[in-house]
Amino acid sequence: MNGNEEQRAEALVRRFLGGDLSRRAFLRRAGGFSVGAISATSLGAVLAACTKSSGSAAPSGGPATGTPTAGGTLKAALTGEPDTIDPATSTIYTGAQVYDNIFNKLIDLDPSNTFYGQLATAWNATDEKTWVFDLVDTATFHNGEKFGPADVVYTFERILDPKTASSYAPLYNAISKVEATGPSQVTFHLKTPFGPFLSNLANNGEIVNQKAIESKDPARNAVGTGPFEFVEWVQGDHLTLKKNDSYFVSGKPSLDGIEFQFLPVNQSRVDALRSGDLNWSDAVPLQQLTSLKSDPSFNYVTSATAGIPDYIAMNTAKPPFNDKLVRQAVYWALNRDEIRQVAYFGAGESGIEEVPTGSSWYDGTALVTPDTAKAQQLLQQAGITGTLDVEYLGLPQYPELLKTGEVMQQQLQAIGINMTIKQVEVGVWFDAFIKGNYQITSAYQERTIDPDNFYALVVHTGGDINTTGYSNPQADQLIDQARTETDTQKRFDLYKQVRQIVFDDSPIVFAHYETINYLMQKNVVGSRVNPTLELRMQDVGFTTPS
Repeated sequence: MNGNEEQRAEALVRRFLGGDLSRRAFLRRAGGFSVGAISATSLGAVLAACTKSSGSAAPSGGPATGTPTAGGTLKAALTGEPDTIDPATSTIYTGAQVYDNIFNKLIDLDPSNTFYGQLATAWNATDEKTWVFDLVDTATFHNGEKFGPADVVYTFERILDPKTASSYAPLYNAISKVEATGPSQVTFHLKTPFGPFLSNLANNGEIVNQKAIESKDPARNAVGTGPFEFVEWVQGDHLTLKKNDSYFVSGKPSLDGIEFQFLPVNQSRVDALRSGDLNWSDAVPLQQLTSLKSDPSFNYVTSATAGIPDYIAMNTAKPPFNDKLVRQAVYWALNRDEIRQVAYFGAGESGIEEVPTGSSWYDGTALVTPDTAKAQQLLQQAGITGTLDVEYLGLPQYPELLKTGEVMQQQLQAIGINMTIKQVEVGVWFDAFIKGNYQITSAYQERTIDPDNFYALVVHTGGDINTTGYSNPQADQLIDQARTETDTQKRFDLYKQVRQIVFDDSPIVFAHYETINYLMQKNVVGSRVNPTLELRMQDVGFTTPS
């Protein structure tokens, strides 16, 4: 047994005891560990208890149970507004929160991180480079077009077409060809073996219809096979969906419709939930989290392993952060625990990786202890003798990220960096971030399930969300190698090496892992935090009319 296996065994136990894995999923995954891991860690004791008992405790923050009645429009608050509702081009997760109710994917992940079929009824790898998917034959797009293999072919050809400019193209560049191999079957031919293939399909694989895409602007008019149909988008205010009466899943959805409102995260959300002006909210004001999650007036949902890595991004293409020594100084100056306590009111985890400690990909890297003297020494080595002035791009619409900057401002001042904060609205911030027109900022990466989702996009040279301009051939080689490896343990070891390079070069510095929290009225049931962070409102409904 090696140290990595021991760490993964303990992480599996933490996830099960925390309620994030079902007993069945826990037992199945535990079977993959060696006898040494089972006997030397707490895995053995928990396994023994599980095999003697048929029950397990309900997870804290799990979905409220109850049978929803048919009908009602859910008024739901989102932290921000989608950039687009075209799943191929959207780059922020508020977009996914909306469009994943309009579209279906071939496969998805349940809360225990087990794959299940949406538009696929079965899937099988006939060899390391060939995947065959059998499809449902009862799904219809909202424009009346019958779903079939041609839609799957078109979806992935469109994502990979440079004209689409999809940020998710790197997640599928291993695809050589997608072809219809039967009236309800499609086959993916890969250029090489591809470890994260199924995870990527579950994460960013919404199926679109060619006629719908070409007839109207897909950024503002979404047409899928999903449980809800697009109605309207009033910029800056709300986006409305209605029930798909022809949905191929029997008995779904319960709701007549959803009105997504774009609201700041503050006390007004809680007040609106109490008054009934809102039924559901995707973010709890963190300063009230402790009291609200136990408030009998509400249902509360969370998950310890489904969330968002928040990180500090430094523009490596421009001074002063084109100097590795300056970036390293920031790395050693940061007090992540202080950021978590002040900016996040103690919620979530102090970040050191792109995944949380409960993830099977977490490698157990110790949290860095801040070292002001070392940070000052690094600045001196960089030739900086006086005060260094830098500008931080702040987002008031995301108070935790803005507060992170304010905490950093004090921490960096202690090593001789004078960081001013420039507050801009999210559209201005996003444009500057994507184009590299900034020095330093806080950011997050949506839906990081497999490490490839992060490193191929954010760290790899030329990655579609590589906004720091970072390039390291050694890191690129390891990321590419991990992608073409199908052995999970070997991929685990490769990502541990990638992380070490990123820690050393510091183009980004992980600061916090943000746990997702939902709050809703007591009569709203069925909502849960999913690994992909999609909302799946097809399972949500009211227990009493609303």
